[in-house]
Amino acid sequence: MTETGLAVIEASSPAWQDRARALAASPAVVRARPAIFAALAVVVILLLWLALRAPDWRPLYGEMSDGDKSAVMTALAAGNYGARINPDSGSVEVGAGDVAAARILLAGQGLPKSAKALDPVGDMPLGLSRAVEAARLKNAASVELAASIEAIDGVRHATVHIATPEPSVFVRDKAPASASVFVTLAPGRVLGEAQVRAIVWLVSSSVSGLAADKVSVVDQSGALLSAGTSVGEAAQLGYQVKVEGMVRERLWKLLTPLIGAGRFTAEVAADVDYSENQASSERYAPGGVLRSEAASRAIDTSPLPARGIPGALSNTAPAAAQLTATPPAAPPVPAPAPQVTNESTNRAWEIGRDVTVTRGLAPRLRRLSVAVVIDKAALAKATPADIAGLVRIVRGTVGYDQARGDIVEVQLRSFAVPTPEPRQPWYEKPVVRDYAPLAGLATLLLVGGVVAALRFRKREAAPAIAAPIDGGDLTPVGEPVPAGIDYSEKLGTTRGLVTADADRATAVARQMLAAAS
Repeated sequence: MTETGLAVIEASSPAWQDRARALAASPAVVRARPAIFAALAVVVILLLWLALRAPDWRPLYGEMSDGDKSAVMTALAAGNYGARINPDSGSVEVGAGDVAAARILLAGQGLPKSAKALDPVGDMPLGLSRAVEAARLKNAASVELAASIEAIDGVRHATVHIATPEPSVFVRDKAPASASVFVTLAPGRVLGEAQVRAIVWLVSSSVSGLAADKVSVVDQSGALLSAGTSVGEAAQLGYQVKVEGMVRERLWKLLTPLIGAGRFTAEVAADVDYSENQASSERYAPGGVLRSEAASRAIDTSPLPARGIPGALSNTAPAAAQLTATPPAAPPVPAPAPQVTNESTNRAWEIGRDVTVTRGLAPRLRRLSVAVVIDKAALAKATPADIAGLVRIVRGTVGYDQARGDIVEVQLRSFAVPTPEPRQPWYEKPVVRDYAPLAGLATLLLVGGVVAALRFRKREAAPAIAAPIDGGDLTPVGEPVPAGIDYSEKLGTTRGLVTADADRATAVARQMLAAAS
């Protein structure tokens, strides 16, 4: 057998490349190529997202001076920490995982300096005058109070100014102490009434002789937050809101089953009297009251002693006797011996007094005003009698008192049809606007991978082409060549054998035809 027409293929590639080509040409790998390309596209998209996404920045400290920020940025750069200045808040930020390590590094270098606690006693040299010492102590108290106020949620920075007058020996020259607090709030945060009241009491109780009404709190927009924050005013406002809310809730429970939700509106205004009345009266009894009485009586029964001038009657001649026809009268009965009586009475009188104390501290409802507007379409079939009955029901619900001067007004009006708010297009939403480039890139990669897989599969499924023999034309083979297998070398060898020994090849073909039939 001659070697003419044989295609000799020289192995010029390494062995591992041949193995890789054989593995890639295997039928299992060929069938799994679309899935492999899709998985590779997902991995590439995930890697791009991880590389392009913004890191999770966390602030190191709440507030620092510009000098401290410069020193902190220099120290972090020397320590190979990624740091930045937040363009919105101006704070120094590092990655979420480097916060603790960065703070330890800065603490070792004594940074930031503005965060160090003030020790006014240790910093004071000997020989300071009383004025300088008082100013230093006042400044220290202001710094400590500001640090305490900054610990409140929502306060970014606080400054406390304390004004204490000079002591004077004259009472008329004494002036009360005062203080002002300037707070910088975080974006979108608002201090509540209780928080402002807590700041006022914190400052007033920390400074000797400072009253709570002499402390003012101002925010960065210039609004006076401490106006009207007394406990009494807050309690009065809370009571009024509670009364109005209770009446409004009663109306809602009454009218919702009758008319329907959203078919009426009600407003309540309560006029509450918060005045405190204290009265005391004393009344005295006009005749007086007998308090005590003591009486004593003494009786003497001994005869009285003789009286007159002794011997005056014995020396007088008796009178002449007179004869009468009538017998003389009986001598008079001698009178009883006289008795001596002594009586004494002591009475103590006291003026009667009636004391009455009246206190009226509870708030009283002075007048109640209620306005109810009902949609005319909800009561289109109602008669005037039905509307009058509804008005009476509303008055009974709110506790209408004509003697008190209450006002209850019920009217029918046509409600305006609410216009729907324009919807934001889907392509203008923040989520779509932020992730649209990443989604487009992922779509392009996925589509490109699928198109490449389809093209490769189509090229592998195309009919095989016979190898040229001695520079002849390409002759197509009738049967398609399986994808991934190269039969050009075997076809060339077969053609060479047939050309060299045509008779033997013809005999072999006859045997094959006979076996097939």
